[in-house]
Amino acid sequence: MVMTTLESLRSGAGIAETSTGDRLTADQTRRLACQAGIIPVVLSGKGEILDLGRSKRLFTGPQRKAMAIRDRGCTADGCSIPAAWCEAHHQQPWSRGGKTNLADGKLLCPFHHHRAHDPAWQTHHHPNGSTTFHRRT
Repeated sequence: MVMTTLESLRSGAGIAETSTGDRLTADQTRRLACQAGIIPVVLSGKGEILDLGRSKRLFTGPQRKAMAIRDRGCTADGCSIPAAWCEAHHQQPWSRGGKTNLADGKLLCPFHHHRAHDPAWQTHHHPNGSTTFHRRT
């Protein structure tokens, strides 16, 4: 996936970002777009089901794509792992009533995802979307 604004693509100015964290110039993005089958993503659109409530435990491909666009990578403070290498995580564990929707989902790299499920660590999900961990005493 390459994420950019329509304005940047049309004007040839600005920077795009891939789901692996690479940055592309507008010219590079336009060359890719010239040969690509472009599928625009509209955030908050009605094109695909992004909220599954409790009907499914695992996040779907479209939900993961939406999280990749929103989160851009691991949400743990200081982590630079790109979205393509991250896992979808329920902020409220599904086993304890968490929902499989974008509001409850976020991306964490495998290291931080394991830490989020480790009882030796306390996980804090902040309103700005970031995640921090503190060792329990």
